[in-house]
Amino acid sequence: MGSAENRNASQAALDFEGSLTKPVHACALLAPGTLAELEQSFGRCDKALPDQHLPVGTQVADVDVYGKDAIVRLDKDVVFLARFDDGWRVTAAGCTPRLDRPFTCTIKGP
Repeated sequence: MGSAENRNASQAALDFEGSLTKPVHACALLAPGTLAELEQSFGRCDKALPDQHLPVGTQVADVDVYGKDAIVRLDKDVVFLARFDDGWRVTAAGCTPRLDRPFTCTIKGP
């Protein structure tokens, strides 16, 4: 994984995926815009997040950090993150690539 930023972004993605069984903890790891978008669309995060049926990745396949953003490819999910003053936060999850088009993500920010 290389650099400390790569390790930190990867760990944040793994922490999010690992906390999906505890939605209150997973919601705390979402970026503010992503949390607001989820709650505006589906209601309170801790109730809405389990209904999204996100895949749970447990191993990092690849990570790319570019500035204050990162993409972490896990064995069963792709997670986008942004670095905030208090660390990495999830901006999108449940993402799958599409040929010649942007990823489609189950949860994402504005």
